[in-house]
Amino acid sequence: MNVQDVHTAVTALGAVFSGVAALAAVMVARWQTTFGRRLALESMSAQAAVERRQRLDAERCEAWKAFLRASDAFADTVWRLKEFDPRSRAEELRTKSQELTQACSGLRVLGPDAVVRHAEELRGRCGRMERYAVRRAVVRSALDALKRRWCPGNAERCEERCGGNDAHGCASLAHEMLEVWGDRDEDDRPDDLDHLEYLVRESGVLADDGAPAESGTLTEEDLQQLLAVTRNPVSWSLLSAEDYWFRPRTGYDEGRSAFVSSVHAFLDGTGEATAGA
Repeated sequence: MNVQDVHTAVTALGAVFSGVAALAAVMVARWQTTFGRRLALESMSAQAAVERRQRLDAERCEAWKAFLRASDAFADTVWRLKEFDPRSRAEELRTKSQELTQACSGLRVLGPDAVVRHAEELRGRCGRMERYAVRRAVVRSALDALKRRWCPGNAERCEERCGGNDAHGCASLAHEMLEVWGDRDEDDRPDDLDHLEYLVRESGVLADDGAPAESGTLTEEDLQQLLAVTRNPVSWSLLSAEDYWFRPRTGYDEGRSAFVSSVHAFLDGTGEATAGA
């Protein structure tokens, strides 16, 4: 091989190397572009996932607060129902119950399971309170009205100051009968019911016919509702209990605390795995 042939071969080999280098550069450029796009897409996907999680957490927090507001409003209505106009009690309770049901339904979609479970348990407690709330309002309003007819809410002082005022004495006896009505013998209850009606009418607690009922008085309709409830004294201890006895026995405060604790556990990362997170 002469010098010319060697030169030609070297030139050809250089061209091959140049082509390979160019091809390699193109491939590297394409790989860098593809890798860059992949990194960008992964970054965008991760950012989108973070934003979705933030939106979900925000929606959950709003739903949890709405549920607590609705449950507290419902419980407060149950405890204060005797203060409402008797004609509006059932409707007021129904409205608050519907609002609570809607708030609880919203939680089921958002999860997590542990929080939803405690929310449904609290809703269940409220449902049990709802079953006797109106009847309790009837009994408690009657008991309060009768007690206000004493001097002042004390039978012994009434005896001392009023010389055994018949109306006040009837109010005291009616109040005493109502408090323990659930313990009375079922066979004696029809006669006792007639006597109870007599005592209430003689106590002076009824508003005059046609006159608007004032605070601390009962209407004829109130009396008829009371007599209807006493004919079926189911769970009477719950119907007649004072507020400071009634509230702990509903279990509402315990159920509410359990729900709040489940929310805190989830936000702290110590709760159960989320549903659909």
